[in-house]
Amino acid sequence: MNLCRQYSRFLLLLALLFFSTIVPAQTLPSLPKDSRIQKGSLACGVRYYMVTNPSAKGYAHIAIIQRDTPLSDASRQQLDPAFLSRMGVAPGEDGYVSDVDGSTVYHFRDVPFYKPEVLDSMLLYSFARVALSKAEQAVVVSGDIDPVELKKKMDIFSMLVPKMLVKENHRPDYVWEPSPAPWVDAYPSHSPVAEISVTYAGARVPFDYMNTAQAIVSDLFGEEAQAIVRHRLSRNLRDAGIPYGNIGFRSLRSKDYGGDERYTVTVSVAKEHVDEAMRVLSSTLAEIDSFGVSAREFSDAKKVLTAQIRSRAATTPSQEDDVRRCVANFLYGAHLAPYSETMRLFARKNLADTTETRFFNLFTDALLGQLENLTLEFTGAPDSLDKDQALFNYNLAYLYGSVVPSEKTYDWHSADSSRLTVSAPKVKIKAEKTEPVTGGTLWTFSNGMRVVFKRVAGSGVFHYALQLNGGLSQIADLKEGEGGYIGDLLSLYDVAGIPAPAFRDLLSAGGVRMETELSVHSFALKGEAPSGQLEFLLKALLGMAGNRKLNVNEFNHYSQNEALAQPSVTDLLYQRLVPGFVYTSNKLPGKLTADTPAKAHKYYNERFAHMQDGVLILSGDLKEEVVKPLLLRYLGGFRTDKETAARKAVAMKPLTGTVTSPIQGRPRGLYVLMDGEYALTSDHYYTSLVAVRALEQTLVKYLAPYGYTVKTGTNFFAQPQERFQIELTCLPAAQSGLPEQTLSQDPETVLPVLRLALQSSVNAKIDPVDLKAWKARLLADVKLELSSPSGFVATLLDRYANNKDIASRYEESIAAINAAKVQEYLRALVSGGRIEFVSE
Repeated sequence: MNLCRQYSRFLLLLALLFFSTIVPAQTLPSLPKDSRIQKGSLACGVRYYMVTNPSAKGYAHIAIIQRDTPLSDASRQQLDPAFLSRMGVAPGEDGYVSDVDGSTVYHFRDVPFYKPEVLDSMLLYSFARVALSKAEQAVVVSGDIDPVELKKKMDIFSMLVPKMLVKENHRPDYVWEPSPAPWVDAYPSHSPVAEISVTYAGARVPFDYMNTAQAIVSDLFGEEAQAIVRHRLSRNLRDAGIPYGNIGFRSLRSKDYGGDERYTVTVSVAKEHVDEAMRVLSSTLAEIDSFGVSAREFSDAKKVLTAQIRSRAATTPSQEDDVRRCVANFLYGAHLAPYSETMRLFARKNLADTTETRFFNLFTDALLGQLENLTLEFTGAPDSLDKDQALFNYNLAYLYGSVVPSEKTYDWHSADSSRLTVSAPKVKIKAEKTEPVTGGTLWTFSNGMRVVFKRVAGSGVFHYALQLNGGLSQIADLKEGEGGYIGDLLSLYDVAGIPAPAFRDLLSAGGVRMETELSVHSFALKGEAPSGQLEFLLKALLGMAGNRKLNVNEFNHYSQNEALAQPSVTDLLYQRLVPGFVYTSNKLPGKLTADTPAKAHKYYNERFAHMQDGVLILSGDLKEEVVKPLLLRYLGGFRTDKETAARKAVAMKPLTGTVTSPIQGRPRGLYVLMDGEYALTSDHYYTSLVAVRALEQTLVKYLAPYGYTVKTGTNFFAQPQERFQIELTCLPAAQSGLPEQTLSQDPETVLPVLRLALQSSVNAKIDPVDLKAWKARLLADVKLELSSPSGFVATLLDRYANNKDIASRYEESIAAINAAKVQEYLRALVSGGRIEFVSE
């Protein structure tokens, strides 16, 4: 049954229930506007948005929105690539300008506002674009701004713009039109893996409610639906014995564009499994549509999302995200509430779980349907695929799923967490002192284990890392490209008699995120969890350390899934740079074998037997009076055999010179890894981060005229050699958003230009204004990072894993950076080893 005509009233009723204590009638209050955002109208009638966002100190984004004005060749011709290149402004993935639902949106990213002449020139350039159009328009500036001074400048530049007619309430001409006929399409692909996509469309949130709780409730229900569908679908595919590479989701919601809301689920499988995977996907959606979800399953889904939503509420959005929100507000009336408002509504207790579950089931019932409003797409399907037969099979599976419930228990608590309860010998605190690098508290316990703790109140979550000495170099007969699988295998163990899938579910339902990090000489389990879950985390770690057994079925399923995975570009670049080096956490195809579990089992047994040979790091919204008793209660349960992992000498011979080769199956463009041996000191570390800014500036100058985007990444290694690396991803932007006079985007043509840019960066004169701004941005970034729980944990993890103190002298090190040091670092990287991948 499809209830899209009633979709809005369900959400409205639910939103009213959320506000039941303050809403006297059938109305909803407007959401509070983010205090960082100022909006209004200039004298010429143009709307403006100013967003104070110093997340990238010294930089800002500028956007111009021209309503109901489709992107035209004239708009592209107005762009001046030479000017933008001089200003240091590179195109984004969509170029400098794009068509958003029939409206033209110019977007100038990462504008160096720390230069007054650039700020003035870019504002003048932007208002010149405004003056050339008679459309309703808005100007958005998001970044490290002084809103008072910026408003004065905009008032001056707006004098260039003729007076415009402004509509106070622009209501989109939208009518929901259900589509009874499904749409099926297939697209060719050279990949051995096929992708199945199912999309259902629904009515958008009414314009009058875009700035109310209804819009947030709709988004939350969408996120909860994704969590439930992912969880069910992964289990059903696994139960059916179907290997899959990825389960993904895409959504176009009312805040994203002006049409119907569209929710898409995708699954990638081998071509021979397309039909049976499609049937599983169809029946999974049908069962949710027809039978709904239980209150327990829905409650678990909310718990799974809690840490993610809390982290989002505690994090400042990027400048680009703020631009998107302002564009959505101007075009669609989307709300500008802070993310903390989403967390507040998500955490409200006015509504019983059973009641909220009933409304969630109405939401999915309104959205899903057998064939109505359905788009079914296949990418890379077998040539023999018959679209009519595929639709028939999809419909048949949907019918089956809608009348025959699976009788499975889909909640995240399919196992009894009481199995994790252990009676551990008590320990005492042997010593307590201040941790010298971060100022946290370092406890040493009577069994030799060490814990570093620092409270950072307010977020409702904490971050953690359990670091143990002894990394991949401890594993005998490790093969190149096998190390990454060793880390993954830890999630395939049954723990305390709890099957591996059920144990992963327990962690997720507890809001505990956990990942494995392996390096040459160190191993770590790290992540985050809600503040009330420290005891559960400790019990889970105890079970993993002392009572685990490989789940053979899970390993077989994992092996089949990994056979469909494509290695990352980063892994391929590194493998080409250091051929034959085995002690990396990279994963390469064919390197996961039947012998790998035995290697992992032996390795983890050895590491978890020496829990005193490392450190447990805790930081976040935890109180010391809660943490101490839990540590005293549970740390005695860990094995602490009195041995330490000796650091074995490991040979490593990176390539020198430049190696260029083609790469298949990747987006068109250039992928480069530069490597150099360079002592990992505090001074060198922070100099390298400033040097990346200098390199980016040069790359933009050379590559922007070719319409190329530039992304940089940095890697640092302390073992087995101290090395620095910069990874470059240079991809052509969409031609539709670039000037017609853009030079050739052919990667073979651009590669020599990239090489010239790299060589030029070594000798390029560094403007003192730029250097000062880059250092100021770095200083702000480091201060923010070290003040956060995640930064505290990451800093100490580096210290204890690599025996390197990078952070304690950061202010002194940053202050000492000068142009000569930046050029020295770039010279070492440019003259070192380099791998270049060219994708046509």
